[in-house]
Amino acid sequence: MRSTLAAICLVLFCILGTAVAPAAAQSQPVQPQQGDGVRTPNATMVFTDQTTNGTTVQLNSVNLSQGGFVAIHDANLTDANDTVGSVIGVSEKLGAGPHQDVRVRLYGVDGREFNQSRLRTNGSLTAMAHFDSNGNDRFDFVRSNGSVDGPYVAGTGTITESAVVSVEREETTPDSALDIGLVPIVAAGLVVVLLIVLAAVVVRRRR
Repeated sequence: MRSTLAAICLVLFCILGTAVAPAAAQSQPVQPQQGDGVRTPNATMVFTDQTTNGTTVQLNSVNLSQGGFVAIHDANLTDANDTVGSVIGVSEKLGAGPHQDVRVRLYGVDGREFNQSRLRTNGSLTAMAHFDSNGNDRFDFVRSNGSVDGPYVAGTGTITESAVVSVEREETTPDSALDIGLVPIVAAGLVVVLLIVLAAVVVRRRR
C-alpha cells in the first residue's frame, strides 16, 4: 500500500513539474539587445563658390556630431597629398551639432609660418572637418604633425568639401588719372622756374 502511494505521489510530482516548468520559462522577462553604445562620428559641410577679400572664407553650414574644427586646405592637399602642410586656415572651436555661416580666417594657423597674409590668386580651396581629440579647444593638428585633432572620416576617406574662391581686386587709380593729376603740379613748377629766371634777369639788368 505504501509503495502504491509513493508511486502515485511520484507520478503527480512529475506531472506538476512538467506543467510548472514552461510557465516559469514564459514568465522570465525578455532582455533587449544592447549595442556597444558608441555612435559613428559624422560631419557634413556646405562650402560654395564665393568671392572674398582674401583673408577669410565662409561655409554656409557645418554639422559636427562630436564638435571640433573646420580646416581650410590649399591645392597642396591634392597636388602634393600633403594633409598637414596644406592647412592655411582654421575655424574657431565648434560645438557638437549644426552651425550656420561659419567664417574661417586664413593664414593664421598655430604651427605654421606664412609669407603672405591673404590669398593672391583665384583657386580651389578644400574644407576638412577635424576633431578636437585632446579636448583643449585648440587646433593642434599642424603643430602635432597630424597626430592630434585628426579629420572626420567616412569609409576610407576624410570628409571634405571644395569650393572655388575668387579674390576681390584692389581698387587702383588708372595711369591716365595719375597723368591728369600731375598736370597742375608740373604747371606750377614751370611757373616757379620761370619766375626765378625772370627775377634773375631783372637783377642783372639793374646792375
